[in-house]
Amino acid sequence: MYIPDISETFQLQARSLVTDPSPLTNVKFVLNSTGVAGLLGGEEGMSTAALAQICDRSKWLGWYNAPGSYIIGARCRRLARSIISDSRVNPELGITGSKMVHVDPALLLQHDDCSKGPAFKGIYTGTSMHESGPLAFLLMKKCISMSGTPIEGTTTQPVNVTIAKLEHNPILQPHLRFHHSPPIFAIIPIAVSLATCIICGLYGEWYAFSTILLGILARGLTCLFIGSGELVFDHPKCAEGSLPGDGILGCDQELVLLKGDENIVNAVTRGRFFFSFRSKYARPIIELCSLFLMAQAIAQFICVPQSNFFGQLMFVISISVSWAYNLWFLSFNKAEVQKEIFRNVLGLPGLEKFVFPNRSSAVVSLLLSIGDQTCSGHLEKLKKIMDDFLPSGVLVWEIWKGIVLEHLKNGLPLRFGDTHWNHPDLSSESDRSLLKTLLKDAETTYATFGSSK
Repeated sequence: MYIPDISETFQLQARSLVTDPSPLTNVKFVLNSTGVAGLLGGEEGMSTAALAQICDRSKWLGWYNAPGSYIIGARCRRLARSIISDSRVNPELGITGSKMVHVDPALLLQHDDCSKGPAFKGIYTGTSMHESGPLAFLLMKKCISMSGTPIEGTTTQPVNVTIAKLEHNPILQPHLRFHHSPPIFAIIPIAVSLATCIICGLYGEWYAFSTILLGILARGLTCLFIGSGELVFDHPKCAEGSLPGDGILGCDQELVLLKGDENIVNAVTRGRFFFSFRSKYARPIIELCSLFLMAQAIAQFICVPQSNFFGQLMFVISISVSWAYNLWFLSFNKAEVQKEIFRNVLGLPGLEKFVFPNRSSAVVSLLLSIGDQTCSGHLEKLKKIMDDFLPSGVLVWEIWKGIVLEHLKNGLPLRFGDTHWNHPDLSSESDRSLLKTLLKDAETTYATFGSSK
């Protein structure tokens, strides 16, 4: 005995209630998943378009059908609304009527890993920043990737300290532009998109032909305009006679001591990037690009399903090759661009890395590396560094800080004996044992690290 499925019963009852034919019953095509390509790969596509500003002649290498046109179009609309004039970026120049406009690169690039640097504390200037600039992030990233010289001592939680000697860079200007050669593989997605478009035209697949052609034009024009801009590095210029810009980047297990004049340190900690366009019509042009990309995404969603299987296959091949190229371009070229930016701004700074077994030893190394510890008023700065990175208000720690600072003040080597760790203010044996351990670690740090400074 046949028992009908419950779902079939409900469907038959629902159909019996409708006597008129459903709309669009004569339509012979069915929407399929190829039309949603405009929603995929947008982040990668936008980032590769933005990198055209850095790579020479890359603005001419965007003529291919790529996925993510709707996402790119939406980002372009946000980009148009974020444009600011040159006078707002550089008010100190006093320029009025400038045609140059600027946008934040974070709106174009996938900039989550490079938009903000670690905390910074100035030693002489007293500057304290919870977040530094993107160049500080690049420097910290380079320091983390380095191998360091291990220093002996009581192991608790290792802390890395890198001494960065920033030399004066003669090409460092308030506005610095970058140029980078584009990869030769950029011709591959262009050739594939043109080939699939021509093949579709030869075989009469006009829906696929028009969609691929529209995608080539939409992305090509967008890259052409975005690539006409320049990546500009802007940093504040310090006054003549400013104090040394030495300071400490980072926190937790990674510390970088910056040694250099205030100008170069400002470039690292306060520098910022802008995409600059010289046309005052940048806003309406970007809005037109946005509309063109969104229109292409809508046309793609409607036209691709109407094409035959062969046309859909050509369309999928064009966007698949483009997507693969975008992913490769970002993974390979983004790192190269970061290296190029680092070299242009900082040149080849002297980097020396040490791995300390605990935080107190790391802080002692910072004190030994700062400079002449006997200068007037210098001890207050050293004490502040100790308080920033080590426990404060705890008796045993305060006694240890006082003993170390006293030796530095008098220019004495960090060598200690029973009279130091058997301090009369410490009554418990555990506190005396901790003080002895801390002083022994300071001794070891001085013997293996400080004596060579």
